[in-house]
Amino acid sequence: MNASVSERSYDQRAIRDNLAFVGWVFVWMLSLTVSDKAALYGWWSAEWITWGSIVVNFALGVWLVLRYVRMLSGMDDLQRKIQLEALAMSFGITLVCTISYSLLVTWGYITDEEVTDIFMIMCVSFSLAVIGSTLRYR
Repeated sequence: MNASVSERSYDQRAIRDNLAFVGWVFVWMLSLTVSDKAALYGWWSAEWITWGSIVVNFALGVWLVLRYVRMLSGMDDLQRKIQLEALAMSFGITLVCTISYSLLVTWGYITDEEVTDIFMIMCVSFSLAVIGSTLRYR
């Protein structure tokens, strides 16, 4: 009975930590979107606001990394293994896609290159790798 309560408490904490992390990802992405669209559509012209939006996005990104490390420290060995495998897959896929993307830009097949294209590949590959590893070790 004591193990059941302990497992439930661990599961609740893991869910809470994951949701907090996902929440910070959305906050960070919102700051990126606002800063990017502000430049694209000229929402503001003051240079200090532009620099402020970049600094805020950078600070939120650093905070996100710290939250991820904190989340990892609270995980058990299997969950950390799943995260490590997902990071390895995401890194490899992103590396290969980045090189191919760069060659497509160099040869002129892509003329409107965006860093966010690579970022999207990284996020999707990481998410799919986490799901795949979780299903494999279930």
